Amino acid sequence: MHGILRVSTRITANKAVVAGRWCGFLQQPVQSARCRSIFTGQVGANDVLHRLGEGSNHIDSRTYVKLFQRCMMLRDAGLGKQVRDHIIQSGRQLNIYELNTLIKLHSICGNMLEARQTFDSVENKTVVTWNAIIAGYAQLGHVKEAFALFRQMVDEAMEPSIITFLIVLDACSSPAGLKLGKEFHAQVIKVGFVSDFRIGTALVSMYVKGGSMDGARQVFDGLYKRDVSTFNVMIGGYAKSGDGEKAFQLFYRMQQEGFKPNRISFLSILDGCSTPEALAWGKAVHAQCMNTGLVDDVRVATALIRMYMGCGSIEGARRVFDKMKVRDVVSWTVMIRGYAENSNIEDAFGLFATMQEEGIQPDRITYIHIINACASSADLSLAREIHSQVVRAGFGTDLLVDTALVHMYAKCGAIKDARQVFDAMSRRDVVSWSAMIGAYVENGCGEEAFETFHLMKRNNVEPDVVTYINLLNACGHLGALDLGMEIYTQAIKADLVSHIPVGNALINMNVKHGSIERARYIFENMVQRDVVTWNVMIGGYSLHGNAREALDLFDRMLKERFRPNSVTFVGVLSACSRAGFVEEGRRFFSYLLDGRGIVPTMELYGCMVDLLGRAGELDEAELLINRMPLKPNSSIWSTLLAACRIYGNLDVAERAAERCLMSEPYDGAVYVQLSHMYAAAGMWENVAKVRKVMESRGVRKEQGCTWIEVEGKLHTFVVEDRSHPQAGEIYAELARLMTAIKREGYIPVTQNVLHNVGEQEKEEAISYHSEKLAIAYGVLSLPSGAPIRIFKNLRVCGDCHSASKFISKVTGREIIARDASRFHHFKNGVCSCGDYW
Repeated sequence: MHGILRVSTRITANKAVVAGRWCGFLQQPVQSARCRSIFTGQVGANDVLHRLGEGSNHIDSRTYVKLFQRCMMLRDAGLGKQVRDHIIQSGRQLNIYELNTLIKLHSICGNMLEARQTFDSVENKTVVTWNAIIAGYAQLGHVKEAFALFRQMVDEAMEPSIITFLIVLDACSSPAGLKLGKEFHAQVIKVGFVSDFRIGTALVSMYVKGGSMDGARQVFDGLYKRDVSTFNVMIGGYAKSGDGEKAFQLFYRMQQEGFKPNRISFLSILDGCSTPEALAWGKAVHAQCMNTGLVDDVRVATALIRMYMGCGSIEGARRVFDKMKVRDVVSWTVMIRGYAENSNIEDAFGLFATMQEEGIQPDRITYIHIINACASSADLSLAREIHSQVVRAGFGTDLLVDTALVHMYAKCGAIKDARQVFDAMSRRDVVSWSAMIGAYVENGCGEEAFETFHLMKRNNVEPDVVTYINLLNACGHLGALDLGMEIYTQAIKADLVSHIPVGNALINMNVKHGSIERARYIFENMVQRDVVTWNVMIGGYSLHGNAREALDLFDRMLKERFRPNSVTFVGVLSACSRAGFVEEGRRFFSYLLDGRGIVPTMELYGCMVDLLGRAGELDEAELLINRMPLKPNSSIWSTLLAACRIYGNLDVAERAAERCLMSEPYDGAVYVQLSHMYAAAGMWENVAKVRKVMESRGVRKEQGCTWIEVEGKLHTFVVEDRSHPQAGEIYAELARLMTAIKREGYIPVTQNVLHNVGEQEKEEAISYHSEKLAIAYGVLSLPSGAPIRIFKNLRVCGDCHSASKFISKVTGREIIARDASRFHHFKNGVCSCGDYW
């Protein structure tokens, strides 16, 4: 006892008048949170020590308890120790009331070791003593310790109170604590407390928070008595678990049973309105809020904004926002977030500016959402401007804000800026490390992603689910299946493979490695799927040119009642585009525009332009761009330009190129596309003019490269590359292959060579493209008959496409090639794309 409660020599007590004034202040009832804040502001830790030090030895126990309670408000365990020492200096030990309060103080401050030591020192424990220590462990999420103490309490013949049961039930209210919670439920039934509606509500809450809505409903239906709070817990549980229909059934049943919905009821039910199908329900709740006057409540109005946004009604959200009599930073932030997530980037920034003009200062959450809006816009100059404002506002060292900045710069393609933010962070957690790894993956820097991962491990930061997802995506980008399986093994050891996103990433990795059958096997064997799972698989089939499988899977998705989103339709329209399913594509696009709750994005319009362009409907594609409600970006015009190259339409191509260069004057790909078209048309003067403009502007053509994985190692080649240690053998093998395929009827495709030279020189110029070198190395290095998988950063050229078909025939091997737009499966002289690419 004396070892725990040692006397402090820093405190003296010989000024009775000051002590009397101090004690009198403590004994006054605290009327409100405002009074508490005044107290906390005016009577800080130094004041407590000073006044306590000047007090007398005649402070009574009730006052000491209040002193401990004040220390709890300040969350100052050190100050509490000074109060404790003052009691001992007065010549006595702490009584049971003081000890119980001291245990609570240590618990609130997170000092469970000292709380437990104090608890263990109490000789005659009361139920309040046990409750205090159990509550301490419960508040910190130490479920097993809380439950063990409850058992010890019962073993020592101390009868638990209803408060004890409520505390333990709260401790078990999580997925991790549900198993113990079920055991405790049996104990509650045994002692007969289940009939108490407070216990009943706590049991319902435990099952809801533990993720067992069936268990919660079973308890709820068996309750003898319910009140509004019981209904609210169930309604909120159904809403958060995505079962809006059951949430609404209970919401109306509650009113039929005579219970009037309160503020929490409306906040809970509005959580259940988050899809276009729920909009009618949401409007009905909105009407009730207006009838009860709760629509003027800031939190309720903000929930209504969130509801309309979730249901895809931006106009409805804005009407609620505009009618609010009082708006706080949260309501402004929710509206900005809604605009950003619905691709209304200009409106998001407009509202962000108005917010500040009206004197509302953005908080860290506002900045995170406006940073995310910047990421969606991919506007680097705007991104840097927002970054500067973040720093001026004092959030430049905030961990969450900095992590969002890393993501923003990655989306803008500014990987160096992202790394600068990351390197400047004073501290990093697993989220920030994962964001940096993801930034490299986003920008196609797979090797840098793995270097950052290894650095993360050296800094003793344990990877989480997102880390492994990013690494699997990096393996997909690199085409490194062996490395990917090694990462997957690590995820298994970390017990993370049951997470749906990890399965999704594994499907994506196999898709991007060319293993579409293996991807489908993983898909079919997943215990649970989400909309991302379906999107990845549909997008995978599209990428591999399996349009019919993609559309069949889309039909199955609808039958299994998964709601498609804009990403789903990108996969569907891309599948139609690559297969030439023009009419099907038109129907899907019309379906989108027909009020389905999906806002057509730039990417969706790009898919439709690609579909029309590939089919030769160039005028219709150009008309669609000119009439689209979004401002066309350079990517849309580049898509049209690529289609013009297929059909040799220089008239449309020149207009598309001009529009591309208006926004992206240094995009080398545009100049190269136009040059190829001029070369194919024999317009060599124009080819020279384009080259001259490129030189004057310092524009460089992106160098094509192809890589192949052999025995877990990546080998990269560029045109006429002789840097490989086996270069001599590779060139010899390539010469052998070229001779063999010419005997089979291969004729070099030389139309796009950008030099006005003879046919022999043109043929030599295309003979040593990176794709051919990688294939030759694969034939040399991989086991006989094994598929050859190659990956290229740019679109495969026409000659390499033709040569690959012939090589697959003469070698008897399947060649799987992924370029910048799709997969090509070459087998027995035929490509899966049907030469429609």
